Order: sequence, then C-alpha cells, then structure tokens
Amino acid sequence: MAVDLHSHAGNLTQMSFGRGFSSAVADPMRQGGVSVISLAVVSDSPIIKLTGGRLRPGRDPHPGELYAFSQRAFPALHALAREQGMPIIRTSAELRTARAGRPSLIVASEGADFLEGRIERLDEAYQRWALRHLQLTHYRPNELGDIQTEPSVHDGLTAFGADVIRRCNALGIVVDVAHATFEGVKKAAAATTKPLVLSHTSLTTRPAAWTRRILPDHAKAVAATGGIIGIWPVAGYFPNIVTYATDGFAKMVDVVGIDHVGLGTDQLGLLGASAMPSYADLPQLAAALRTKFNEEETAKLLGGNFRRVFEASVG
Repeated sequence: MAVDLHSHAGNLTQMSFGRGFSSAVADPMRQGGVSVISLAVVSDSPIIKLTGGRLRPGRDPHPGELYAFSQRAFPALHALAREQGMPIIRTSAELRTARAGRPSLIVASEGADFLEGRIERLDEAYQRWALRHLQLTHYRPNELGDIQTEPSVHDGLTAFGADVIRRCNALGIVVDVAHATFEGVKKAAAATTKPLVLSHTSLTTRPAAWTRRILPDHAKAVAATGGIIGIWPVAGYFPNIVTYATDGFAKMVDVVGIDHVGLGTDQLGLLGASAMPSYADLPQLAAALRTKFNEEETAKLLGGNFRRVFEASVG
C-alpha cells in the first residue's frame, strides 16, 4: 500500500476559492499504484502571498476570516472526493482495506489557523469534515506556534498549541509538525502521547536562512516519538527521481532509521518543479528505492510506516 503523507492534488487550493475545476487525482493514483493520499486544505490561504521568492503572511487575518475560509475549503475537498469516486478514510480499519484500484483520501489541514484559538472547532472538523490529519502551522505564526520561515514569537509552541495536540490525541487525529521550528517540535514531542508526523521536508546539514529543510536533531526529535518524516521531491534539491530516492530518502534513513521515513510529495503545493510530478511515476521511485533497500524496507518507506502511525493515532 503506497501512501502520500501530504498533497494538494486535484487543484484543491483553487477550488477552495471557488476557482476552476478539479484535475485528475484518482486515475494517476491507479496508474502508479498509490492507494491513499493525505489531501490538505490550506487554512491560511487568504492571507499568504509570494514575497521575494518565498511565501509569507501578507497581512493579519480579519476576525473569523480563516474559519469562514475553511467552511469553503473542506466542502471543496469533499466535493473532489465525490467527483473522483474516492472514499474518505476515517478509521484505521478503512486504511488497512484501501487499495490502489480504488484510491482513497484522508482529510487534512495544512495549518490549524481555522481554529482561531477555539479548540471546539477541532471537534467540529473531526465530526463534520472527517479531519484526521492536522498540521499545526503553515506560513503564518499562528495561535499554536512558530514557523521555520519567520522570526519566532512564541518560543516554539504555545499553551494552546499543546492543548490542541492533546485534543488531537484524544479524538484520533494525526499531529503534523511540518513548518514548525525545532523548538516547537521539541515541545510538541513533550506534549504528545502519539507519534508525530513531519509530512514534507528533507535533510540538510547546512541550513539556509528561513529554510524548510531540517537538521538531523530535528528529524530525530520526530522519530523519538515513534513518528515519521515525509521526504518531498523538490527538484532544486533532487533533480530527478533517482536522486530523490538515493539521496533524499536514503540520507534520512541513515539519520532516523527505516521505520521513520515516508513519502510526502506536496503535489501541486511546491513553488518550483517536482522530481515526482505525477502519482503515475511511483513505480520509478519504487525501482530507485530498491537499489538501496529491500522489498520490505521499500514497502515501509512508501506507506507502511505511515499506516503504523495512523493506526497509533486514529485507532
């Protein structure tokens, strides 16, 4: 079973604004043998903009604005699932039965900004929209914590952020610390009783200013919870699918071990080109991984590790 930890496939972000129509998701997944994607709405979309080559908050949100946006984004995601005949996974039992012949999705949110400091909205999203994967922060330092690409203002994670993590653990929602600072990840690890996910990044030993890549200790803090790090196919780091496998995946495995690495394509969410632009390319990635790893290890990297974390988190 192949699983993508982080995706915006299907033109979901534009659909959330009421622009355009869904693009093919299920067909490329079937072609490539991808069973499940964690499909993310982007909760701070209305206020982020591209500035100087990177995404930044362009302004403060209006009261209620980001929650109202989520009430358009989540229905757009559900509409896309219906149009493409993709079941929405709510339980571990449903994940275990997912197959590439009938691709499925997990409802995710990139950023918990839609909560606007109100934890009861987490329960609402869980019940009404089947939210099962929550990334705490995105491109805006929010009520939960700091981000890698802006100056820290919360010393990593806020008390509200810790409360949200604990509520996710109780409800059965995967907690994703992508975009969070190292200090935020360490505090999230102290707050959680379930494995953490860092859904899309890659390893570096020489971080540039405001990088989204992580150092070995950052990765180890996630792995120490039993969690996993998704490797993203940024062509600027990995120019082709072979280097994506033999450099991106393999170097992270060297740091955290085979049980703590997964696939996080960020499809249609990358600012630049992708080394894996289509789910139909998965067989090429699997073949490249097999030059470094055996069949069992490759299966862990492409979905088995995430299934373990999802089962531990969601039940």
